[in-house]
Amino acid sequence: MSLLKIDNIKMRYHSEKGEIEAIKNISFTVDEGDYICILGPSGCGKSTLLNIMSGLLVPSEGSILFNDSPLKNNLDKIGYMFQKDHLFPWTSVFNNITLGLKIKGVLNDENISYVESLIKKYDLEKFKDHKPSEISGGMRQRVALIRTLALKPSILFLDEPFSALDYQTRLNVCNDIHEIIKSEGKTAVMVTHDISEAISTSDKIILLSKRPAYIKEIIDISFDKSLTPFQRRSSSEFKNYFNHIWTEMED
Repeated sequence: MSLLKIDNIKMRYHSEKGEIEAIKNISFTVDEGDYICILGPSGCGKSTLLNIMSGLLVPSEGSILFNDSPLKNNLDKIGYMFQKDHLFPWTSVFNNITLGLKIKGVLNDENISYVESLIKKYDLEKFKDHKPSEISGGMRQRVALIRTLALKPSILFLDEPFSALDYQTRLNVCNDIHEIIKSEGKTAVMVTHDISEAISTSDKIILLSKRPAYIKEIIDISFDKSLTPFQRRSSSEFKNYFNHIWTEMED
């Protein structure tokens, strides 16, 4: 059974000039443990699709099931990581991480213990009392992810989470985030416009067309499981995947 089933999703917007079709006839499944990237040209509707999958937008047509149940009944099982970390600058790393738990009223001993284990496991223990301005951009993204993991979601949605970082930091943080997601056994769906980033992180790529977006191809990505995203970029298979996807996107 698939964790998430996206069935014939369509999205239309209405304006003074008439109806605008953004997404048409998109269907695919997300299995438990998948790391999927949604890739496509700029402005094709990648983030719109991710927002529909996470319940932030309601599609014009189609349905999304979570474990064969309507998505709207399972929104508490979803974690969302945005392009920016959205950390509050006036309070500590620890308080930022536990914010969601406070809002939900579940900041208890068990969850605090879980948060502290994540902070220690991912090398943030000595920074937990620092303000966000006192840590690096890469650490901030790690904090944002741990804040999301603290709520124990079943699936993570990531909307270009590395786009605000410089190139070198982006490569390092990409490794970090990928390692954390895999280590915690989470299912993830990430939007990106970067072909190399999609290939180096994912198990499967959903390749979208220009708007109105439809699925041009679903590409299974296979590397030696011991390779990090950075190491994947140097492997012999990487170039073949890149050339194929580049050709499809230019077509």
